[in-house]
Amino acid sequence: MNLWENLKMALSSIMANKLRSLLTMIGIIIGICAVITITTLGTTLRSTITTTLNSLGSNVMEVYVSPKPSVDSDVAYDSISPDDFITYSQVEKLVKEYPDIRIAESNYVCEASSKNSLGKDVGTKITGAYNGTLDNDGSRLLAGRMISMDDVSKKKYTCVVTNVFVRQYFKNHEEPIGQTIKLVAADNGLPYEFTIVGVCNYNSLFSGVAMGREEDIKTPVYIPNSVAKEMQGSYGEERYMYWLLSFDPKTDGKIAKANVAAFFEKEYPANKNFETLVFSNQDTMKIIDIVINVITIFVAVIASISLIVGGVGVMNIMLVSVTERTREIGIRKALGAKKSTIKLQFVTEAMIMCLIGGLIGLFLGLFNGFLAGVIANLIIGSIPTAKQVLGTITMVPSPLAIVVSIIFSMLTGVFFGYYPASKAAKMNPIDALRYD
Repeated sequence: MNLWENLKMALSSIMANKLRSLLTMIGIIIGICAVITITTLGTTLRSTITTTLNSLGSNVMEVYVSPKPSVDSDVAYDSISPDDFITYSQVEKLVKEYPDIRIAESNYVCEASSKNSLGKDVGTKITGAYNGTLDNDGSRLLAGRMISMDDVSKKKYTCVVTNVFVRQYFKNHEEPIGQTIKLVAADNGLPYEFTIVGVCNYNSLFSGVAMGREEDIKTPVYIPNSVAKEMQGSYGEERYMYWLLSFDPKTDGKIAKANVAAFFEKEYPANKNFETLVFSNQDTMKIIDIVINVITIFVAVIASISLIVGGVGVMNIMLVSVTERTREIGIRKALGAKKSTIKLQFVTEAMIMCLIGGLIGLFLGLFNGFLAGVIANLIIGSIPTAKQVLGTITMVPSPLAIVVSIIFSMLTGVFFGYYPASKAAKMNPIDALRYD
């Protein structure tokens, strides 16, 4: 008997007892459905988090001062002084040595106002910036250029404004690049004039969501941080425990991180208590990815226990089937059917039953994932901030989980169908023919 005949016999046996076969498949259906649903949610969560972090600045990293492993951290932090901090001149030297590295720090100065072409006040937030500040603020340049390190070192009165500010200020649709704007600082009332060199998008996630009209939104105006510090009356060299940096998206993040680490190993002064470490957003994504994988695998393994329960059900019904078809087995053996032929027939039937249950569970699991995506998007759509951060969630089934689930369901049929099949194959044809 060839494989095709075995398949036809298996299907005819299943169809002859539809309800019993369906009830037998329940455990397999639930197990595969649970595994596919969980892995789909896990894969989608990983994809959503990765996309969100990328939009918020996956090319951002932090270099910071940390106690050496051999030093007690409490003792070290109690004795820390500004001399242990990372200085601006060190970071500036880093940026000059590695042009693909940028300074991503920002420095809020104060609120300010200006008069637009209609004579109405436009509120702003003056913010000190460097060449990589937009990377950390989750914004992107739309026109012109960003504040450069040359602007910072020469204290140029240049600025980058948002697209919202352009709509608020230039009511006659003038070209903003090259225009000079006057900002009156709210803290001291002094006017400052800046030349617009770039326009970026407004990211309300970082700047805050304003309720009401767009005209009332106060968006940041980025100026060289050296100018910002003068406005604040601060003239000393900047020293911080940590500095935010970013790198060109075209650069390999591992190489950029290694370059920063190597630079500060060389440039950071010898210190008995502290050393410099580098941590990037890509490291954060790796940690999140590991956590999601572990949780997904753990929950999927628990869910797959129902496959074992389903397999026991398959074994039970196959034993019943063997008993019911004892005379059939006796006739086939009397006509010369080999043990291997009988065994293959019942193993095939068990495997086909589990495969059908697995396919039903697969489609139910994918449907559950799709339904979860619809519900998640409805919830996210009702929260403006969440909508901006997460966007539209697209369910991403795991191809590996689908393939493994189908193969595992078939193997379940083979494993739990083997004993009943062996029992059928070992029957004495005379005893089988006498069975009533």
